[in-house]
Amino acid sequence: MRFIATLPQGSTLGIFGESGSGKSTLARCIVRLYQPDSGEIHFDGHDMARLKSRALREQSRDIQMVFQDPFASLNPRQTVG
Repeated sequence: MRFIATLPQGSTLGIFGESGSGKSTLARCIVRLYQPDSGEIHFDGHDMARLKSRALREQSRDIQMVFQDPFASLNPRQTVG
């Protein structure tokens, strides 16, 4: 399966699907918690799977993964904005 999405700057992409469909695996590959076996994940013109540590840190500033338990993932005293 190949999925290509080009989003305007400042946009948000939501990924949804049935339990077990690979949403969390995809998100973990994007943030490099998992190393993908194949394929490419491009963000801002860079293949995230091939970035070295310094370049990855620079790109990761614009990516955030929020896990399902919002109380463990988000500080209720800090606004999203």
